Amino acid sequence: MVALFAGILPAATAQASTSHPSVRTPTGGDGEGAGSSNEEGAESSNGSAGGRHRAYVVNQGSNTVSVINTKTSRATGTIPVGTTPFGIALDSRHDHAYVTNHDSNTVSVINTKTNKVTGAVPVGTGPFGIAVDDKRRRAYVANETSGTVSVINTFTKRVIGTVTVGGSPFGIDVDRSRGRAYVTNIASDNVSVINTATNQVTATISVGNAPVGVAVDQNRHRAYVTNQGSNTVSVINTANNTLTSSIPVGSSPFGIALCSWYGRAYVANQGADTVSVIKTANNTVPTSTPVGNAPTGVAIDSHRGRVYVTNLLSDNVSVINTATNRVSATIRVGSNPSGVAIL
Repeated sequence: MVALFAGILPAATAQASTSHPSVRTPTGGDGEGAGSSNEEGAESSNGSAGGRHRAYVVNQGSNTVSVINTKTSRATGTIPVGTTPFGIALDSRHDHAYVTNHDSNTVSVINTKTNKVTGAVPVGTGPFGIAVDDKRRRAYVANETSGTVSVINTFTKRVIGTVTVGGSPFGIDVDRSRGRAYVTNIASDNVSVINTATNQVTATISVGNAPVGVAVDQNRHRAYVTNQGSNTVSVINTANNTLTSSIPVGSSPFGIALCSWYGRAYVANQGADTVSVIKTANNTVPTSTPVGNAPTGVAIDSHRGRVYVTNLLSDNVSVINTATNRVSATIRVGSNPSGVAIL
């Protein structure tokens, strides 16, 4: 079975190769660790916005989203969502956040001006990853159990299409410049490429063992895929959708995020409790940063030079300073944090 330190075992992963490592299920309480005090003119006690400067962290075990003030590195409030939430994507242009609720089979819609849930969109079975194309007003949801991607019109908040992809789709990212969505398929060890104009799969790319996370660099025409079973990151040339290289990283890599400004990719290694720093100019790993227990999600605040890493089994978030690649703060959040996004 696939070693998904995801807090919940995706149903279809039992169909994957038996050579994959065994599943580790996190333990921990269901208490909420986020603070509720007011921050200096930035946010109110429920995390409502007085400005951007926020990180949103999805807490699987608490069924909430924690709101962090990135100026002060403090959690300022929580937002109740659906059951067993996992992924999150932001539409900053239209002031919304979208959260996948694995056990509710829905996507919660959050108004980021008020930090209130305004509705829930029914999608496929077992949604995990989600990505937003704010230009085309679409959200793409990877439904692991049903083997599909749901396409949401973010203006009407309704599903307008369903795309069949590979086995156990998990992670997803969008190349807005080329009109494509890249979907990792855990059970089939490949990536499906969706034409977002037609909602048709136009290519399937073999990668490593148990691909989970994916991040697209639109400027350099690359997609980076974490292979949890291979302890590698696959690099795809998005100009022709071919595999160009494989980068060894830490044990059980999961989440990945790109910082084009510094020419780096940051990879959360769940099995090693580290973050690998990839230099994307030559695909080398000059350093790794120790973080919390079972790091899962990664997001980058390029403006402040910070990387936010959710530690699934520590119930906190590590903040890495990109100038030093060292942890500069640790923020307590809810139970089993997974997805994270920066506004």
